[in-house]
Amino acid sequence: MGPIQFIIGAIIVLVALLFGGLWAFQTYAIYRFGTGSDTPEELGLAEVRIVNTSADDGTPLRAWVADPMPGKPVIISFYGNYASIGPSMRRLSPLIEKGYGVAVLEYRSSGTAPGVPGEENFISDARVLYDELDTIMNTTIPTQQRIIHGYSLGSSIAVGLAASRDSAALILEATFDRLCRFQKKRLRGFPMCTLMWKERHDVVDRISDIAVPVLIGHGKLDKAIPLGWAEALFEQTPEPKTFKIYEDGTHTNLFEKGMIDDIVSFIEALNPN
Repeated sequence: MGPIQFIIGAIIVLVALLFGGLWAFQTYAIYRFGTGSDTPEELGLAEVRIVNTSADDGTPLRAWVADPMPGKPVIISFYGNYASIGPSMRRLSPLIEKGYGVAVLEYRSSGTAPGVPGEENFISDARVLYDELDTIMNTTIPTQQRIIHGYSLGSSIAVGLAASRDSAALILEATFDRLCRFQKKRLRGFPMCTLMWKERHDVVDRISDIAVPVLIGHGKLDKAIPLGWAEALFEQTPEPKTFKIYEDGTHTNLFEKGMIDDIVSFIEALNPN
């Protein structure tokens, strides 16, 4: 083998290794959900029950739900990476205590849930939860009583749902504009926004399809998702929109820094009468 053939062969091998590594990363390394199998009772959530349904492809799905008080809306919520459904429902308990209904979808591969995780699967499953909400809640939940909420990675699922189903409002907590920016930061500058072809969660590309009031909350001290990423998303978000910055907020403590009250005020302002 001559030197030119050797160089060409080496380049082909390196390219194959690069794309093989990127495929493996996007397939196996992006999603890291909690593996716990808590029950509502174990977490002290007496008002929460578990509902089982199925995805469009037959994969079993599970949601934790709390029924709304009369006249109160239902918050359809999607949690973030490195989390699980039980603790995620528990952090929403202040909203349950205020009478709001809450429905949280358990992601595929989260906890003991079966199925293959992935952006399109998550959004498709979110639509199933939305479409079956009346049955799940044992009562009719009109569009003007449906609020969509997403935290961190769940913001992408929330925007995907809000872009394809009618709702009263969208709330994004500790959100990003493109997940590849997080992966680039995580991998110390590796150009993931150029190289990733799947599991991108390009929220900014879907946000222009939103036609309801939007509330975005972000912590100034968020080290996982810099404030500037949320600001970039907010710039592309159609009106009406509200942006709240929490001076002492990190990636995980916004509810403790005032976002619960801001959510309540935001929702109540939707129907002032």
